[in-house]
Amino acid sequence: MGPWMGFYCKRWPMAEVISDQQRRLNQALHQQTDSFGNRADGAGLATRLPEALRRMHELGICDSVLDYGTGKGKLVERLRAELPAAISVQGYDPAMAAYATKPTNPVDILTCLDVLEHIEMTSIDAVLRDIHALTRRFCYLVIDLQPAVKTMADGRNAHILLAPPEWWVGRIAQLFPCLTSFPVMHECGIAQKLVIGAAKQPKDLTLMYAFLIKLGLFNFTMGSGVLGNVVKYQQAQAKKLNKQKAKTNS
Repeated sequence: MGPWMGFYCKRWPMAEVISDQQRRLNQALHQQTDSFGNRADGAGLATRLPEALRRMHELGICDSVLDYGTGKGKLVERLRAELPAAISVQGYDPAMAAYATKPTNPVDILTCLDVLEHIEMTSIDAVLRDIHALTRRFCYLVIDLQPAVKTMADGRNAHILLAPPEWWVGRIAQLFPCLTSFPVMHECGIAQKLVIGAAKQPKDLTLMYAFLIKLGLFNFTMGSGVLGNVVKYQQAQAKKLNKQKAKTNS
């Protein structure tokens, strides 16, 4: 390493995937809220995940899976119960003692569901590099685009990193040469989440698309959440308008 690179490394150290402060806030939220990080189906976006992973295993490209940011590990437990024993399933979450040990070797398919919006801006590049390093073939990412219902102990919304889809796609495209993305819509007509499939090599694209199709998400619509208030408002306005019409016609 030349003298300039040595200066660069000392002057700008590589960021951690999570700061100590954010780790404590996440741990507190996990302890105080049973539902936080506790979804075995990824809010519906992992309902058919075992089926999709099983198919990839049958096609010879999936012997290992990592759920990055697994929270309380309910998805890991479900995958271990439903997948063949030949598929190794691991979980990683630096805020949870049971999953705080990061795997040292990459896995065939990495999942990261509703995690990236919880990452600090100062750490997001380190996290994305981490995901890239731990992915052998492709990763399946789900990112929330809207504020969370929950707040952290310091008063901030739990989704501390909200950005438009093009920002996320551009960031991830810097690491993965092959990717696809599409929104998951809320019933009010606004994009709730962004799905990204990212592969390291073009040869895995066909299988990655098959994986995404197997998940059955293209017609998936979400309800409730913060955007649920928009639906309630729309319904109230429609009801008010119908009453006005009925009064006018009477």
